[in-house]
Amino acid sequence: MRGPHSTALPSSRPRARGRVSRSGGGPGSRVSLRRSLAAMRWWRRGQDPRHARTAGCSRCAASNRYADSTRPRTTMNDDASRDSADRAAALDIGRSYIVQAPAGSGKTELLIQRYLALLARVERPESIVAMTFTRKAAGEIRQRILVALRNAGEARPIEPHRAVTWRLAQAVLARDAALGWNLVVHPARLQVHTIDALCMTLMRQAPLTAKLGALPRPTEHAQSLYAEAALAELDDAGVHAESWRRLLDYVDNDADRLVRLIAGMLAKREQWLRHLVTDDRAALRASLERTLAAEIDSVISALDALLPNAARPRLAELAQHAARSLAAVDDEHPLAPYADRDMLPSANVQGLAHWQAIAGWLLKADGSLLRQVNIRHGFAAKGNRREAGHAERDERKRSMLALISELAAVAGLVDALDAVRSLPPPRYDDAAWSFVEALLDVLPRAAARLSLVFAQRGMIDFTEATLITLRALEGEEGASEFLLSLDARIEHLLVDEFQDTSLAQCDLIKSMTTGWSEGDGRTLFVVGDAMQSIYRFRDAKVSLFLDAQQSRRVGSVAVELLTLSRNFRAQRALVEWVNRAFPYVLPPRDEPARGAVAFKPSQAARDESFDPAMTLDLAVDAIAEAEHAVARIRAALATDARSIAVLVRKRSDLAHLLHALRAADIGFAAVELDRLSERQAMLDLAALIHALIQPDDRAAWLAVLRAPWCALSLLDLFVVTAACGEGSVVDAIRGPLAESVRSRLSLPGRIGFERFVAAVAPALGNRGRAPLATVVRGVWLALGGPACAAEPIDLVAAERVFALIAEHAVGADLPDWPAFCAALDALHAEPEIDAETRVQIMTLHRAKGLEFDVLIMPGLARDPGSGESQLLLWKERPAGLLLAPMRARNQVEGDPVYAYLRSLNADEDDAELRRLLYVGCTRARRSLHLVAALDVERDADGNLRWKAPARKTLLEALWPALDPPAPVLRAEQSAPPSALPEAGVPLCRLPPSWRPPSPPESVPLAREPLTRSEREVVEFDWVRERARQIGTLAHRILRQIADDGFEHWTRERIGAERARIERELAALGFTGGEAGVAVVQVLAAIEKTLDDPRGRWLFDARQVDARSEYALTEWREGEFVHRVLDRTFVDAEGIRWIVDFKLSRHEGTGLEAFLDRERERYRVQLENYAATMGALDRRPIRLGLYFPLLAGWREWSAPARA
Repeated sequence: MRGPHSTALPSSRPRARGRVSRSGGGPGSRVSLRRSLAAMRWWRRGQDPRHARTAGCSRCAASNRYADSTRPRTTMNDDASRDSADRAAALDIGRSYIVQAPAGSGKTELLIQRYLALLARVERPESIVAMTFTRKAAGEIRQRILVALRNAGEARPIEPHRAVTWRLAQAVLARDAALGWNLVVHPARLQVHTIDALCMTLMRQAPLTAKLGALPRPTEHAQSLYAEAALAELDDAGVHAESWRRLLDYVDNDADRLVRLIAGMLAKREQWLRHLVTDDRAALRASLERTLAAEIDSVISALDALLPNAARPRLAELAQHAARSLAAVDDEHPLAPYADRDMLPSANVQGLAHWQAIAGWLLKADGSLLRQVNIRHGFAAKGNRREAGHAERDERKRSMLALISELAAVAGLVDALDAVRSLPPPRYDDAAWSFVEALLDVLPRAAARLSLVFAQRGMIDFTEATLITLRALEGEEGASEFLLSLDARIEHLLVDEFQDTSLAQCDLIKSMTTGWSEGDGRTLFVVGDAMQSIYRFRDAKVSLFLDAQQSRRVGSVAVELLTLSRNFRAQRALVEWVNRAFPYVLPPRDEPARGAVAFKPSQAARDESFDPAMTLDLAVDAIAEAEHAVARIRAALATDARSIAVLVRKRSDLAHLLHALRAADIGFAAVELDRLSERQAMLDLAALIHALIQPDDRAAWLAVLRAPWCALSLLDLFVVTAACGEGSVVDAIRGPLAESVRSRLSLPGRIGFERFVAAVAPALGNRGRAPLATVVRGVWLALGGPACAAEPIDLVAAERVFALIAEHAVGADLPDWPAFCAALDALHAEPEIDAETRVQIMTLHRAKGLEFDVLIMPGLARDPGSGESQLLLWKERPAGLLLAPMRARNQVEGDPVYAYLRSLNADEDDAELRRLLYVGCTRARRSLHLVAALDVERDADGNLRWKAPARKTLLEALWPALDPPAPVLRAEQSAPPSALPEAGVPLCRLPPSWRPPSPPESVPLAREPLTRSEREVVEFDWVRERARQIGTLAHRILRQIADDGFEHWTRERIGAERARIERELAALGFTGGEAGVAVVQVLAAIEKTLDDPRGRWLFDARQVDARSEYALTEWREGEFVHRVLDRTFVDAEGIRWIVDFKLSRHEGTGLEAFLDRERERYRVQLENYAATMGALDRRPIRLGLYFPLLAGWREWSAPARA
């Protein structure tokens, strides 16, 4: 789809590789894979040494961060034979291994094969323990083991890897039969756990060693407990009050912010607690400063090692010349002290100031190398050739430019210079250290207070469970008796996703394997992929995996490195594209200290071919971007692709896309994206809950009164609050004050207020006599909560909230309201995935471990935003700990050590961002479609081009590997809408006539087996989808007329609704002339209904028990049947009417015959409605069909009841 302001581009690829094919479906052009085969072979021979300096961004172009003179360099040394050999070696159960397994390499299958090989040799299944990170992953591993055992009795599979699993499973079954395990019947003997669940299991086994009483309940929502501990410690400061005063002064006396910051530190206490518990502050400061000096030495040494020997004398000479020139003008210039030096400074902390001066001299503000030099850099402009010394000046300038060119060619040198420039001094200033000392007082005590809070609540977070388990394993004097007993029980440990371990989790693994040695019969098997480490926000440290690979050791266990390289997931062309593109994205070598992971290519194991394998669509705004994505989805739906996924970085990236999908009537399942707590119905329910447990909360009561079940206007709310004065809103429903309030409210307000009083007063009067969940549900039902639900999902969400109340309530109270809110915020709408739902939408993190036939990744150029600063930043180094406090609010400049650590964090974030892009792109099996919105600019020649993506975006990471053609802007195809003022949005409220439905009669227990009933099906094959959407919109407006009363729908009101109708039609995907026709049709239906006496009679406010869009559920013939009545009421003669609205159109003659046919068409449907209503209402029933566009009417009596 090529809409206004959008330009479709060729497929993403490195430059100068293949020609662009302008043919093919969907938005944009794509690379012709067949035509690019020759180019791919050419590239493999290394004849295309282009690298990051081809980027569109000046900083990227000047940086050689991920490039060298031979890039890209992927020689595919790990061929298929090496891969096969490593897979076979993994089944040697007498040896320990660490396995590098890239995306699609079948690492889970390999882990399962290892587990089966072990099962076939051990005496007890419990002696094998497998650990992973999520319950879903643990469940999948356990299930696949059981499936393998069940399938072992079937024929040998054809696929080689499945044949291996089948053979191993047969051996397990033989062992199972010999020892009487009966694993298929007793799968609980398979020890497959999450790390958190394993910690809880170990704690249960050793409560005394772990120093626990009753086993606490684990919680994933402990943020409120962290805040409670921090606040309790602040309230009970005692002798540490001075430390708290210093901290409060640092945050400008913002106590709430300080508590929030300390709570954030408590969530990560396992990282800093071991370092900060000390009484010798002077020794700690000296230790930290030694670590800082070692860090400076390391960074300067890295720069010194990169400088070419041939360039050193020239750099020293030219720096001295520039220093003398600059010192003559400004003796305070940073380079001025270098005027007396004729050699480079020492490569350690003593040379820091000189190295920083040189780095600042060579680099521009954005971190890139100078391109030109002038008098500001110590090189005078060209003078008169007759002037003395002009030749020497010109020669020095040429020498300087040649030196810059030489330095630019050295891979990593620019980054090394920038790193030196950002180094802090090797000492803490006293103000920063004063803050650190205050934290040394407060933080350990807050952590101890948290343990007390856990004990009081009978709860525990998983961090505490890990720390307790570690203490139990390590003991106070070396290995504990618990560890020794564990050694006797656990012989083999398998760890999945090792790249995602935190420091504490890695310590747990090391503790569990303490004392294991080669040949003692115990083995460790860890699997992971450093390129897929994307959980820094959960404290995952990819450096632990990289260090283990490099050292070939995990704790005391020596491991051998196995590397898998074959990709069984993606088609060949897609694997080859990843191999071409990602050397530009990921660095050429692993750097554990920076969290940087080198790219490792894969080999395609599948020979299937699907075209296109990869495309890139660029647009000029978010709306056009969404159109591109929808077009790609629509094209994929037209194929036999079984799974289509849309992956985004965060939920907010989906706003336009979700609208576009709904407008295109494309069904999808949003996986953990739709937070129930953000739905208006849930916000109203949360306000009701808080009002009932805190009757003095005026804001909560006002929210309840404003909700649709009461819908008091702002003027009515003012009347209530004015009557209550300083008292509670609850006072307004009791005694004489209640009558005073009623008399001053508007008529709609009085009806809503009376409904409120009737529902709330009994609940408050009986407070404490029933469970809180029961009370809340009763009030919600009495107020009309179900009738206010905008969608069925709101009813399901309400039930989940009631269950949550029952889980958190203590009697009639919710003692931990923040914890309840956190649990409420964690509720997501369950995606409705069925056989017809092929499109799934989720975040990139959620998609890890999954795979899809077709993958669309929109929003690649969106800025991720930034989080709040932390009280402390820290980094663990081999030499010790780097630590620094945040900047005080009244400080102009922050602590330089903190700034340095923040820059290190930014580097690690950038490295993880690039890995996140890799994870996303490698989820695809057949096709990958990248979509982004970029700004457009003109180059020096006036030609349009795409602006380089903003920094820290996914597209920026991939941009050097792309070569998009120039954008082509298209003129607007329709005039902008006139700027008419929009009418105010009417207050949403229940109609005045609403009453709670009477309770239905008891449903008799079914005596016969459940059978599927025959539903009435009205065929709509001839009705276009657009007609259905127009009808839905018209029905919604007719319901609004019924709720408001037709007397409020004047010509002016109808005209004011036009803008709203246009917006809703646009959201449904109507454009141009199609939208204009639809607007006319909807407005005509409204106007003709209001002009027609029959239409006015249908919506007459004097009708009794009138309801619109009335939903009923009936138990019929063994199942529940749901029906929705467009309009029902009781007329003045006591007859119940059931009326269905039809927006049918008819042209020409024969109108009466057409209406008769329509009556026969819908007769069964309406008579079934009557049968359902007849179970609730014994009045005589008449049925009617109303045709607003035709002013047509048909009516008949419902069949007599049996």
